[in-house]
Order: sequence, then C-alpha cells, then structure tokens
Amino acid sequence: YSSGEALKYIDDNKIDAWMPNFGQYKPEREGFIYNKEKNQYECIKEGGHKAVLVFKGEKIDSKNYRKNQYRSSESDCKKCPLREECCGKVTKFKKLDDSIHKELYDKMHKKLTQNPHYARRMARVRSKTVEPVLGTLINFTNMKRLNSRGIQQANKHVLMASLTYNLKKYLRFIARKPKSQAGIVSPLQGKAQAFSKSLLLGLKQTVFSLLFFENKTLLKK
Repeated sequence: YSSGEALKYIDDNKIDAWMPNFGQYKPEREGFIYNKEKNQYECIKEGGHKAVLVFKGEKIDSKNYRKNQYRSSESDCKKCPLREECCGKVTKFKKLDDSIHKELYDKMHKKLTQNPHYARRMARVRSKTVEPVLGTLINFTNMKRLNSRGIQQANKHVLMASLTYNLKKYLRFIARKPKSQAGIVSPLQGKAQAFSKSLLLGLKQTVFSLLFFENKTLLKK
C-alpha cells in the first residue's frame, strides 16, 4: 500500500494518510545533494572531483518499478581519489536511481518524522485494523493463491473472499438476548447488591453474638 501510485492518489484527493515508505526509499544520498531546478545530483564529498550526475531518463527495474536514472561522466570520476569506494573497483562513473514518485515519498517522510508520536499511534491503529484483514483473507479465504484464469475470474475470487469476510464480521454484531436477568445487571446494581448482602451478613453475625452472650449469662445465674 506504500506504492507511488497510492501516494499520488492520496495527494490528489487530499487524504490525510500516515503510511511508512517502502524499504528501498532513501531520503538522502550520502555525499550528494539534489538540485531540483536542474534535476541533477551534485557531489559534495571532501576531496572529490565534484562530479555532476545528470538526468538520463526513466527505466523499469527487475521489480517493475519506474525510476529516474542519474549518471556522471567518466571524465569526472575515473581519476577521482574516491572513485573506488564511491563507484566500485571496475565502474568509472557514479549512478543513482530514484523513484519517479520520490517527491511524494519525501513529503510523506517529512510528515512522519515531524510527528513521530502520532505516526506511531497511527501505525498501531493500522496494525489492528488493516493488517488482520489481510491475514484473514490470506489464511482463511484462500487468497494465498488464485487458481482462476484471467483478471475477471480473479476479480470474482477477490469479491467472494471479501463477501465472506464481511459476513463473518457482520455476524459478530448480532445482539444476543441473555438467558437470565443476571446477564443484564449493571455494574452499579451488582455493587449495590453485594453491599446489601455484606450488610445483612454483618447484622446477622451481630444478632447471633448478642443472643449467645445473653444465653451464656443466664446459664451462669
């Protein structure tokens, strides 16, 4: 749910969402700064050759993510004393990739870091409302794997699984009538009854004590 498309939908529709960014997201690149006006990265490493990584276009990686690619020229990096630790032993240029939705990821990262306590609270709310739904669908409604063919049949599978989950949830909201009146006694009434019982028990013990004392006195006489 932390995809760039989801963040774009949230931003377009002004939804106040609190979603952690995906694991590959990096808010900053160590030793480089991003020049938004020129759409390029610039090296700021001390002792380096201050290479500029210009925008080379978009690409789709092995996980089908769309990314912007930035690359420096070999002339800037091949004789740089930091080349080996920065680029590697073989590569003679520096390359950085960013998601095409990096601006939206940066916006969400700023929102989460500026309000860490509320962000953790919302994460707990999500963990007990959203994630149990996914777990139930995967483990109990055969959503771990779809055996149907085609997007339409797969859509039917998802709809039936969701319907099953909603029916299961709806059954929990059906009111049940108590079998006896004891089931509907309020906590305040219960405390009052307990106090009355203890008071009567105390009076009973007091009366028996007085009777026993009087009988004992009569026997002595």
